[in-house]
Amino acid sequence: MLKSSETRLMDGRRLRSGRKQTRYKLHRERLRKPSLVDSYSTDDESRPSSRRYSRTAFPLFSNHSDDEVIQSHSSGTGSGLKVSHSTPSCLLLQAAADLEDTNQDCFPFVHLPLDCKLKILSYLSSFEKGQSMRVCKNWYQLLQTPSLWSNVVMWDFPLTCVPSARGNLHSPGDCYSCYKRRVQGFAGFLIKIQPLIRRFEFKFDIGQVKDGFLAMFRSLMCYVSFREVKYMLFNWKDTPARPFWLEEFTQCKCREDVLYSNRCRTRKYIAFFEELANYLTKIETLILPFDWSCMKNIENVTRLKTLKTLVLEKSSVFQSIQQSRLDKLLSGLPVLRQLMLEIWTPSGVGMMKYDLSSESLEFLDVSQSRGFYLRSLNMPRLKRFRVARHPWNGPVVCPTRLNMPCLYDVLRHGTPNLMKLNEHYLEDDWKDACYPRLEEVFKSVCSCRRHKTGWMM
Repeated sequence: MLKSSETRLMDGRRLRSGRKQTRYKLHRERLRKPSLVDSYSTDDESRPSSRRYSRTAFPLFSNHSDDEVIQSHSSGTGSGLKVSHSTPSCLLLQAAADLEDTNQDCFPFVHLPLDCKLKILSYLSSFEKGQSMRVCKNWYQLLQTPSLWSNVVMWDFPLTCVPSARGNLHSPGDCYSCYKRRVQGFAGFLIKIQPLIRRFEFKFDIGQVKDGFLAMFRSLMCYVSFREVKYMLFNWKDTPARPFWLEEFTQCKCREDVLYSNRCRTRKYIAFFEELANYLTKIETLILPFDWSCMKNIENVTRLKTLKTLVLEKSSVFQSIQQSRLDKLLSGLPVLRQLMLEIWTPSGVGMMKYDLSSESLEFLDVSQSRGFYLRSLNMPRLKRFRVARHPWNGPVVCPTRLNMPCLYDVLRHGTPNLMKLNEHYLEDDWKDACYPRLEEVFKSVCSCRRHKTGWMM
């Protein structure tokens, strides 16, 4: 009996010890198994930093897939979000979705760091930023950050009016007045926050004194820095948003001489651009209508020694250009890489042929020009060239009396490194012989007797 009692006592102790060990093992397994809450938790400061959630490394802002991001973080190559290999990515995504469902009343944008908020808001247009400022006080203060307004587009506003309370229809003049108030209000806002502008677009007719766009630009130059501007589109001729059917606009054009008004507008532009060139010390891209009749205008452009891309649109139709002014423009821009010329000159028996020379130019586009024909090119670094053949502008003459230079000879002697003509990539031996495919290209763009077929060019 005694032996059996001792045996039973020892068996009971072994059983209790085995149960305790089993519970201990289960507890250890639960500790080892990664928890979805632990993977995304941010409240417990006692956990290691490797288990903490980093908003800057969330997969939403990564170029990789979710599995790649999770694997990189779990292997220690990433930073921020750390998870185990044993946790499936689908469970993590489901946990994130459940966490989002529990906080539906809180917009995730407010939890982003300040840099992420500014980066997201930078993709909005000027009008969209203005609408976003009406969301809440936080967004209003956030959108007054000067760095958000480094890209300024002055003209991109809707030509509409706010519907009146009585439901009356607005006339086009009222809508244009609202448009001008929006532009003036935007200029006042820029003067208030004084951003560091790097990109600026201006599309307004400076000849319309009543609109006040030239005075607005002068005010911006006084209070806002333009010394960091690298890209500028300066269309001083036209206001795209101005309706042509406005009554005051039509009456004004009927009374005034169009040529006289164009001359007045050009004089204002030349005087203003001379002042503006003092601020464009870092400009790299410039797009504007250009007047070749005044030598002062060419001197103002050549003062911009940092220009790499220049687009000169036509300012008037059938404007004759002297060869010396083209030479002065190209020689005065030592780092110019890309040039687009839109020149409409009279053509006929006395039309001019031009020589272009530049040591730095790599891209030349004269496809928008009319009556502008090349006699020679001296551009050793030119790689791309665009040209088109348009109908002649001017008196009708017999084509046999015209002797136009062949474009193939011009390019063969003056552009040794040319690689692309319009959309055609040149072969390596194109300078030795004009192969059939290249011959077809010249038949569509060249005006010489060899390549031109028919009267129309």
